[in-house]
Amino acid sequence: MTAVALMDVVRAHAATLASAGVERPEVDALMLARHALDADVATVRTATTADVDDHRLRQLADLVAVRATRVPLQHLTATTGFRGLDITCRAGVFIPRPETEILAGLAIEAARRAAGDGGRATVLEPCTGAGAVALAVATEVHAVDVVATDRCARAVAAARHNFARVERGVHRAGNTCRVVHGDLFAPVPADLRGTVDLVVCNPPYLTPGEVAQAPPEVRDHEPRDALVAGAGGNAVVHRLLDEAPAWLRPGGHLLVELAETRAGAVAAAARRRGYTDVRVVADLTGRDRVLVARRPQDPT
Repeated sequence: MTAVALMDVVRAHAATLASAGVERPEVDALMLARHALDADVATVRTATTADVDDHRLRQLADLVAVRATRVPLQHLTATTGFRGLDITCRAGVFIPRPETEILAGLAIEAARRAAGDGGRATVLEPCTGAGAVALAVATEVHAVDVVATDRCARAVAAARHNFARVERGVHRAGNTCRVVHGDLFAPVPADLRGTVDLVVCNPPYLTPGEVAQAPPEVRDHEPRDALVAGAGGNAVVHRLLDEAPAWLRPGGHLLVELAETRAGAVAAAARRRGYTDVRVVADLTGRDRVLVARRPQDPT
């Protein structure tokens, strides 16, 4: 055991991360300390000195060294927070981002309106990844049935694992959540056609050039299929615009996370396809982030 001032340890490791170009070095050092030392953030911040097992200090130093190579923090702690949920993160599965909480919040509001007083809402989430948005809806809305899909088997396994952790609470709320393997709407039960209240999706929407310019945590460690959607970045978004109407009920909504540089073009594409009440919602930094649109009156 060694008596140490925990924040001095954190600051020393933060300096290492800063020199490696990590964007939030002190935050990441603090999160790694919490993970390696099995201590809550308040204890790490306020303890003048603490007796810490030498093995845990070495483990923390090892984690910092790996983080300095720009391996994502979430791959080292194996978790990330999302609207109060602890989402397990695994290499090969896209890490949920804080900005996607905007998409989840809009989906929760729409699902609550759809369920109304004494009704039920049906929500589809293609490209679910680790399942963060689907689970946020399933845990924050009463009387909702969620079907989440992903074509990546690793993502499906991760989403099912995350659902299993909250399954009891979801069922207590009278909700269901299914995660199925397949591309977009292909694995969705056919009897849901024309009955879905909400399709919500955070699809791949970057171009190859944008990924090449991204930080190493994204460029080198996120699954490329979860990032890139064709040369122009909108290939999957356009498929969603084309395919969602067949699943949505009259008046149902489509919510899609977007690249801010192409949000206007996507909104225009939605209007050309007959979607109504089309708007783009900005995130907390003011960047255009989410397309909101109502199903065309006569989907083809």
